[in-house]
Amino acid sequence: MTEPTTRTRASSDGAWKLRVNLFTRVLLLAVKLGAFAYTGFLIMLSEALNNLVDIVVTSSLLLSQRMGRRAADREHPFGHMRFRYVVSLIVSVAFITVTGLQILREAIARLISPVPLEHPEIALYVLAFSFVVNLIPLGLMLIGQRRDITVKTALYDNINDEITILASVIGVLAAQRGFPLADPIAAMFVAGLIGVMAGKLIRENTYVLLGLSPSAKFYERVKSVAQSVAGVAGVHDMIAEFIGPDAIHLDLDLELAPNTTVQEADRLVAELEEKLRELNVVHCTIRPCAHTGHERHISD
Repeated sequence: MTEPTTRTRASSDGAWKLRVNLFTRVLLLAVKLGAFAYTGFLIMLSEALNNLVDIVVTSSLLLSQRMGRRAADREHPFGHMRFRYVVSLIVSVAFITVTGLQILREAIARLISPVPLEHPEIALYVLAFSFVVNLIPLGLMLIGQRRDITVKTALYDNINDEITILASVIGVLAAQRGFPLADPIAAMFVAGLIGVMAGKLIRENTYVLLGLSPSAKFYERVKSVAQSVAGVAGVHDMIAEFIGPDAIHLDLDLELAPNTTVQEADRLVAELEEKLRELNVVHCTIRPCAHTGHERHISD
């Protein structure tokens, strides 16, 4: 069963938005590293490392989009859509967590032994510039096709970045007014947000790699779609799992009248498969049967 054309368009639409996002992150990384070297504000280093995390995450999303479009083969009959989750899990464990801990360590050191800070106005200018630049990819992701899970991931990350910038501005303003400890405190806040993002990515990707099932609402919608096909009495023994971003593998029994011919059963199965595409079902196993049944129960 092939994927819908709209999914391909969404992937293409999402790819160029991610490239714009990647370009802005590289630009901001260079600007913030320069600001850190010039002012000594730890929050500038924290912001730069946060952008470095964004670069790695966005690059992995672009790579996963490309790998995910590879056709199924003998060793991967459902395709390569889970590649995105593997890459994201590696990034969240091996990179994001380490970065957050490094920022936290530097912040604690400065809480114990504060260092002199210079040119807070430069830090504020850089943060204001960063806030405006962030609005470019953020605006692009808020318009047009937003079904692509990779675009949604980048969208939430951009919103998170705007929050960290506002926290950084507060830290710089407080340091400018004679409270130098505000700098490491703001940096610790950024480290905390990076840690929250890492935890969310670890949880999300682990669930999918372990065979996360769609919600109960999905199964109800499958029943409704099946019963909308003339000649179908119902469905039972359904089981489904995510095999990629917005991509589901579904297995079910299709209830038909006992006198249904093989040709008619084939036609009904094909019609149902077509309708299920709207529910992001990209692989489907349908077994016609002449009896009713119950939901498949998985023992704990």
